[in-house]
Amino acid sequence: MTTQDRSRDGRPQRPRPARTHVSVAGLRARGWTAALVRQLLGEPDLLRPHPLFRTARQIRLYRLERVEAAERGEEFRAVSAAAARRSAAARTAALRRRRPPRPPGSAGLGDDDTRRREGGPGRIRMRARSGTPDDRPRFRRTPRQIQERP
Repeated sequence: MTTQDRSRDGRPQRPRPARTHVSVAGLRARGWTAALVRQLLGEPDLLRPHPLFRTARQIRLYRLERVEAAERGEEFRAVSAAAARRSAAARTAALRRRRPPRPPGSAGLGDDDTRRREGGPGRIRMRARSGTPDDRPRFRRTPRQIQERP
């Protein structure tokens, strides 16, 4: 017996039976999405009760030969490539949303910016919108200044 045939505590391991079915979790590990499973595999070949929680949903199992045949098909390649592109686009969009906002006066803001720092903290001079006759500077108070007001 080799070391691979023994468990961590030194006892011999039982040989595992050959896998004949794959669960949805196994399909997810192979790159399948829920939509791909519904679209290409349809109904499960076998339903088994959950091994830990009797009240949980039954485990859906699909025959391994059927899964591998679907993975070899052209439709799986096309649909999974499109899903991978969507996933990458969603990931970059999430990273873009997570990026902190630029502080005022940083790069990319020119002289004709509509907001400028004036005087000190909390005093931002804002130009009137184009088309309005009033071109007087407008001042906005910070929340702290509003609280300090009697």
